[in-house]
Amino acid sequence: MQERYEPSVLEPEAQRYWDANGSFAVAEDPSRPKYYCLCMFPYPSGRLHMGHVRNYTIGDVLTRFMRMQGCNVLQPMGWDAFGLPAENAAMAHGVPPAKWTYDNIAYMKKQLKSLGFGIDWSREVTTCKPDYYRWNQWLFLRMLEQGIAYRTTGVVNWDPVDQTVLANEQVIDGRGWRTGALVEKREIPMYYLAITRYAEDLLAALQDLRSVGCDILTLGQYLQPTLRQLPVLEFVSPAKFAALETQARALGFLHVASGPLVRSSYHADEFKALELFS
Repeated sequence: MQERYEPSVLEPEAQRYWDANGSFAVAEDPSRPKYYCLCMFPYPSGRLHMGHVRNYTIGDVLTRFMRMQGCNVLQPMGWDAFGLPAENAAMAHGVPPAKWTYDNIAYMKKQLKSLGFGIDWSREVTTCKPDYYRWNQWLFLRMLEQGIAYRTTGVVNWDPVDQTVLANEQVIDGRGWRTGALVEKREIPMYYLAITRYAEDLLAALQDLRSVGCDILTLGQYLQPTLRQLPVLEFVSPAKFAALETQARALGFLHVASGPLVRSSYHADEFKALELFS
């Protein structure tokens, strides 16, 4: 037994043993309770930072605890590697997006392995590979066939530098959060998901949550029919919030909570997220 703990000596030795013996590889085992822990798939930006270390350490502590409790634990890892950031980084560095992405994945995987997390690397996925995104495409086509996905036009925030659409949260004082360019309003064709057709089913299913002690209720169930389309969380103006709060309390809600204020880049009004608890 060494008097001093030398991580550069001891940890690689332990990790080689884990790899050689498949210590964290998971197979079906009906005799043990299952436990699945996925923190998130990181974007392969090139290097891990302390936020990654913190996030995955918390998940790893949890999975090791559950493994000690006798659970059959699966902790997978993958790479959220598709999209505009990879293309922009590739243009900035003068390399093809695929090379930039895969080189980053290799480096970050080495970093993650050096941290000694109990990850089943045999289940690693990379979202920019066809064997992964083919299932996204398959699912989308099924929704398109059923009319759940449909194409129409809509007004979006357009960043003329990144040449892409931005969410409202990515527009700060009328400019793109990444480029600083003045954002334009454009009407373009896009796909939507017809989720409102399932609103009644979702509202009806909320009654089942009472059996597990969940008392969160929607506005639509208990306010007048004109408000039936409001979900549990809804962005409303301060004046409308006050009116709904009065109605909700009159109907027996014990707590009416508002989330943080959100200011729209294109509207002077402020909005609150409204949530009701019975």
